[in-house]
Amino acid sequence: MWHSTFARRGCFILALVCGGASVSHAQFHTNTITTPGGSFAFSVDGSPANNPTIALQAGVTNVLNIQTASFHPVVITTNSSIAALYPGASPQDVNSQPIALRTPSSGFPTTLFYVCAVHGFFGQIQLTGPQSPVPPPNTILSLQIGTNIVMISTGTNSTWQLIPEFNSNIVGGAWATVPGFTNTFLSGTNTTTFDRLDPICGPNVFLRLRQQLH
Repeated sequence: MWHSTFARRGCFILALVCGGASVSHAQFHTNTITTPGGSFAFSVDGSPANNPTIALQAGVTNVLNIQTASFHPVVITTNSSIAALYPGASPQDVNSQPIALRTPSSGFPTTLFYVCAVHGFFGQIQLTGPQSPVPPPNTILSLQIGTNIVMISTGTNSTWQLIPEFNSNIVGGAWATVPGFTNTFLSGTNTTTFDRLDPICGPNVFLRLRQQLH
């Protein structure tokens, strides 16, 4: 999204803002596990009774709603053995109540198992890492060009940092981080300051702001 263009002292500067990928925070999920007709296999959310794999995101508390036959209580384990109970699941060995499955956002097991504690049949739980949060909206308010460059913008805070990048060939050139920049955040406004880039890339300079997590 283009925000503004400025020309001064033979130095053409194009200003734009870019952010990270537009993805969402990890969300908890609820799955219902049953054994239709007392079958010796699990159904998940009404699926055929074939012990389907459950895909979940780590870093939140997911819920497994257990509604199985009384002789098919469920435990959550780190392997297919009923003895290898996963400590982040509670309660265990139940057939008619929810199990809260808590996993960390890093260092989590990629595979867990939901297992019949009596008969040993099981299905897998596949865990993936939480996705990155969406950067907040950001707008360039002004660009002052003098002995140095001062860029005023909105939208950053202590969680997100604005990284100024430059390019002398916007068609095919690579973007690089502006050397020696400073950021100051005060009352909803971010001030990014850095030296003029003429010595590095000549009179035609393209600028953009990229947001990244601290």
